[in-house]
Amino acid sequence: MLAGHDVTGKPLAARRAIGLRIIPFERNVEGLSLTSSLWQNWSARELLQGSLLKVIRPSAVREACDRSLREWSVHYHNSAQKAGSLSGGNAQKVILAREVDRDARLIIAAQPTRGLDIGATAFVWQALRQARDRGAAILLISSDLDELFDISDRVVVMLSGRVNGEFHAPFDIASVGAAMTDAAARVSA
Repeated sequence: MLAGHDVTGKPLAARRAIGLRIIPFERNVEGLSLTSSLWQNWSARELLQGSLLKVIRPSAVREACDRSLREWSVHYHNSAQKAGSLSGGNAQKVILAREVDRDARLIIAAQPTRGLDIGATAFVWQALRQARDRGAAILLISSDLDELFDISDRVVVMLSGRVNGEFHAPFDIASVGAAMTDAAARVSA
């Protein structure tokens, strides 16, 4: 359920219309088409919203893409360049520029900083914090405790397909670590 709507089995366009956004685990496989241009990757959100019969003006889409990529501090030559030519951090910023908008109600972010340098990681964390502060719910899936503790209000540890602990900020790293390794079960066994 999202905003009172059952989104089970809904097409992607319907999920986006309700406010679901996804930052996928594999940015170079699920997040971007590496052989397509930056403007084509960015414009996927426009194409998924509204009628498929609407008129698309490529020049207007490229201009909007350029504004968005500049706003998100993406380092690129022009919006016609292939997404595969970007660094990991800049590729992730293109995904953020597409997914983290004012209409986002729930952002599912799976390992959003995996493989990024310190500067790009800080940028992603700030973008997620700002979305959270605007009222978007963030479902952050991460193995990075610093990332989880920095962004999250609540951390749920899953182990072997079940909830093995739930924690609220401020977090105790020893307790979260024990839940992650199932240390409490081994001590009581």
